[in-house]
Amino acid sequence: MGLRIALYFHLLCVFSKAASKKGVKCGGILAPSSSGNISSPNFPGLYPYNVDCSWLIVVSEGSSVLLTFYHFELEYHQDCTYDYVKIYNGVSEDEGNLLGKFCGDSSPPQFSSSWNIMSIIFHSDRHVAHSGFLVGYRKDSCGGVLTGLSGVFFSPGYPHEYSNNAECSWTIQVSNRSVVTLVFLDFQLENNEGCNLTTSHCSTARHSNTGTSGITAGTSNHLTSSPRECQQVLKTISGNFTSPSYPNIYPNNMNCHWLVALPPGYRIKLFFPLMALEDQNSLSDSCDFDSVAVYDGSSETEVLLGRWCGAEQPPPLTSRTNKLLVVLNTDRNVAFKGFTATYMGVVPMNVSCTRTEFQIQISQRALPQLDRESVFLGTPSCSAQMTATSYKILARFISCGTAGQKRQNITMLVNTLYIDFSDGKQQSVQEYEVQCDAQRKVASVSIISPEDRIRMNELARLAEESKSLESVQRAEPEAHETSDIVFISVCVLAVILMLIAIVWLVLL
Repeated sequence: MGLRIALYFHLLCVFSKAASKKGVKCGGILAPSSSGNISSPNFPGLYPYNVDCSWLIVVSEGSSVLLTFYHFELEYHQDCTYDYVKIYNGVSEDEGNLLGKFCGDSSPPQFSSSWNIMSIIFHSDRHVAHSGFLVGYRKDSCGGVLTGLSGVFFSPGYPHEYSNNAECSWTIQVSNRSVVTLVFLDFQLENNEGCNLTTSHCSTARHSNTGTSGITAGTSNHLTSSPRECQQVLKTISGNFTSPSYPNIYPNNMNCHWLVALPPGYRIKLFFPLMALEDQNSLSDSCDFDSVAVYDGSSETEVLLGRWCGAEQPPPLTSRTNKLLVVLNTDRNVAFKGFTATYMGVVPMNVSCTRTEFQIQISQRALPQLDRESVFLGTPSCSAQMTATSYKILARFISCGTAGQKRQNITMLVNTLYIDFSDGKQQSVQEYEVQCDAQRKVASVSIISPEDRIRMNELARLAEESKSLESVQRAEPEAHETSDIVFISVCVLAVILMLIAIVWLVLL
């Protein structure tokens, strides 16, 4: 092996000299302690014609190299004959080490070497040129100590074949109070009589030369944990959840799922009051490290509503169905405080209005086991009536606390619908703002979150203070007018008394 590396160093020198003759410097030997970047010559400008560049990335023994492409644009050919990038799992003399040959504008996947050396070869011909490529590399490890509450690890090079003479050891440790389960999702090794997988203080599994997935190797506090706080199905009408260990720093190497699943007809409104994750990748401007993703449904194949990282606070999100999936992914490095999340099930209802009243109807199937007094408009005295299938409220605008408010220069009749889900152990009351444009006979309804309620109360307080200030300002001129009248009256009285005194003196 030492001879092969020495020979490769010689080839690097030859390539380097050849490139220098053209006035182009590229390639080299890289020995990173952590990470770095490689780009085609002149990137992000057009790369030169007729160039061959070779990079050899060498990290410490026992570690591996992880490659991630952030930009890729070369001349296209079906067999990548013209311009191309080759990636080798080790040195490039042996084509058996070739992981892939790439061209065009389809970015190569992420690659991890099976040992501590990886090679990148770039070639351009004498014709068409594009902007080239930018690839990040970092020192990765084969094996190690895993302390996350859950995670996934795989053999070097997976899903491709692992290299020969590799020896990796993973130790998975959690607290003594945790129960840990190791599950093989895919397993294909060379058959060897007597081969076995052993775990400390747990049952022993024997598997070789098999593609079986879902193999459970055993349980103890030295395997892979899937804690309740990291994998949850939430079925209550409203609730909260947080990243594991919140408000302390979340663990590394986690893949957590929270599925909110409510009765049919419901939609789900989700809020993130706090978000503090590892920042996005400065090269790709993407959440490549730690992230929270939200899907409109029950799996990651559904519509992605958004992915966030850093301190960016997501906007309120509303599902189109009765299920919503939140996924937290963390890598093996930096960790932060995490996030808090609040969700509310939006009760399906029909709201309409005439020129004189609100009409509200909610199916009984949407509100199981609620008394009619638990559904009311404005005040408890305006509670719903129950039919065989629904809750109904007919409320005239002159009752139940309905008031007129200016909304975008239109006078809207506004009230609040309350639905009390409290069960005696925990108070849970949902609020919905009900509006009616009586002129057009158009009604609308929207759920009020706790954050919305705080904001609305603050606006009401400010409006009340403004009214009080206006009342004081109007009262002050009246006070001035009263004092002026008193002063004038005193002056008139003084004049009259003076005249009386003068007449009295004259008569004397």
